[in-house]
Amino acid sequence: MFCKLFILNIKRFFKNNRMMVLILLFSQIISVVVSLMAYGMIMNTKRETESAGYSERFLDASAYTDVYMPMEEVKDSLYKLLNQYGNKVRSVDLDGYDKEEKTIIWMHFTYRNNNIVMDDEWKNSILDTQPNRIGRFYTDDEFYSGKKVLITNGGYDDIKKCYINGTEYEVVGHFYEEGYSGYSDYKVVEMPFFSADDDLPICGVGIQLATLPTVSEYNVFAKEMVRLYDNQVNVYMPEKFSNDTKDMYKTYLVIAAIILGMSIINIGIVYGYILRTRNKYNAILSLCGGRKYQIVIINLLEIITICIVSYGLAVLLFNNVITPYVKDIFVYFTDIFDRYLYEDFLAIYLLAVIICAVYNILKVLNKQTITFIRGGGRK
Repeated sequence: MFCKLFILNIKRFFKNNRMMVLILLFSQIISVVVSLMAYGMIMNTKRETESAGYSERFLDASAYTDVYMPMEEVKDSLYKLLNQYGNKVRSVDLDGYDKEEKTIIWMHFTYRNNNIVMDDEWKNSILDTQPNRIGRFYTDDEFYSGKKVLITNGGYDDIKKCYINGTEYEVVGHFYEEGYSGYSDYKVVEMPFFSADDDLPICGVGIQLATLPTVSEYNVFAKEMVRLYDNQVNVYMPEKFSNDTKDMYKTYLVIAAIILGMSIINIGIVYGYILRTRNKYNAILSLCGGRKYQIVIINLLEIITICIVSYGLAVLLFNNVITPYVKDIFVYFTDIFDRYLYEDFLAIYLLAVIICAVYNILKVLNKQTITFIRGGGRK
């Protein structure tokens, strides 16, 4: 009996309210599609940021030829930038030059919990890719204690000591990094950050972030480098920027929430109107012994059926029309949207619809019998 009433209700609903059904279907399809689009844009940007390559995540500045700043002044600017970026810093690279010795000086390290620390990731990559090394890498104790040690990368073969900026350093290892061992006029060394003298000439600063830099992060870096080197510096523009993700995510979420809210309000208005047109029908069911919860379920299943149909059509439209069109712009769309995500969206969507529909159904049912007895309602 109950199933027959439900089927009869669905048939009458589609037959007597065609225009309203079309309006409801169209509005729900648009709401679902736009909500999926907003979510996809958020997740696509997040994945692009996380998967960015090394050069794309690098903030890099190189002083003009023969322009150097002492390590002491570079440290002040460096600490200011590292405090700004925090644990988003992946690695740091400082370039120095000893003109008298014709020696290029590299320093690699990273920043964790407000402290400069050894860059173990970079160290391990060097150890793994240079099997022909002689000697060893400097130790953690040597790095943090500031002991005057270094490793060479070309031009200092088979020596135990060398001088950098007038200071004697012990050579603990000879490494031959591919791409940097072919200098004919220059020697190359790698020294610990804390082993550098305060007057060591520095001509380059690079900070690699864990994700794509935002425009504001680049501007902070560029402004500080221009100030440090008194405009005599090239600050390289990253290949691409991340949006200010926190603000962007908030914006997208607000948009999605507004769309979902409008969708629910639309259901309340349109379906509320439809419910009010069947005062006589529902009142007869009540007077003939129909329980309130049965009438609520019959009407609720009706709106749920419409929403499932509209959601299914929206997913088909999004998956087969919109996604192929935008996948070259949002490259991760095809990975983001899978069956489980669509199921989660459907569950959230139906929950919101059910809450709104139950409220409207109960609101109408609580008034309709009295209205009908008094002669109100539609005949």
